[in-house]
Amino acid sequence: RFLVNLRADLLFYLAAHRLIQRLEAGGLPMTRPEIRPAAERIFEVSDNYNVNLALNYSLEEPGVDLRQKVVGNDVTMGEDGRIFILTGPNQGGKTTYIQAVGLTQVLAQAGFYVPGTQARISPVDAIFTHFPVEEKLERGTGRFGDEAQRFSEIFARITRHSLVLLNESLASTSAWESLYLAQDLLRVLRRVGARAIYATHMHELAANADQINAESQGDSLLVSLVASRIEAGPEGPERTLARSYRVVRGRPLGRSYATELAQRYGIGYEQLITLLQQRGILP
Repeated sequence: RFLVNLRADLLFYLAAHRLIQRLEAGGLPMTRPEIRPAAERIFEVSDNYNVNLALNYSLEEPGVDLRQKVVGNDVTMGEDGRIFILTGPNQGGKTTYIQAVGLTQVLAQAGFYVPGTQARISPVDAIFTHFPVEEKLERGTGRFGDEAQRFSEIFARITRHSLVLLNESLASTSAWESLYLAQDLLRVLRRVGARAIYATHMHELAANADQINAESQGDSLLVSLVASRIEAGPEGPERTLARSYRVVRGRPLGRSYATELAQRYGIGYEQLITLLQQRGILP
């Protein structure tokens, strides 16, 4: 009966072992994290990557070398910065990066090995996420009202030992209002002392990181991160976009390459005019 009672626990760790084997077979590292005291509020992982992305690739292409598909990044949250403002081009890996950090934290606190070559992680008391969701018309609050309500619920529970993951938050109002509100939210997060990542196209927000640090209290410094610098090929219908999917500290690029992406998907100005002319809609 004693062994029977352990069945669920044994299955849990056997599944964890199979996960490690699958990822290592694809060439990706998994490591046993060093769990640090909660008071240190650190997340330090070398070559961190998104486990979900890696598993999807391994299922789609069994036997594939995952090192050719998945990019690892060093993530360091601590004394030098606990709040990241992450900017970069569309489809440049910002959401993948945020998910990687959240999943790694969950795995560490569940007793799993984590994706990376080395890891030192403090436990969190909660992980709060604020990702875009479909507007619910029955609420009658509108998209911005819904966003605001979700933020209110987060700050009703947050502590200095929480992890907050924000993805394109406050994109449902004007650019000026979004910037103003986002700065206030970051000031509050800094004052609370939480760890956070805010992926956004508001490059001005990242550019103001030092100013926000100087003008607000708290021991969680803001840091500007840049995801996946893009290199575009020669002009033309076959123009390619090369991304690194690396995330590094630095000043924002100041653009999100929406024009290049529009051309890639055939919705650039000249492309649309040509299409409409071919259909006889325009002369």
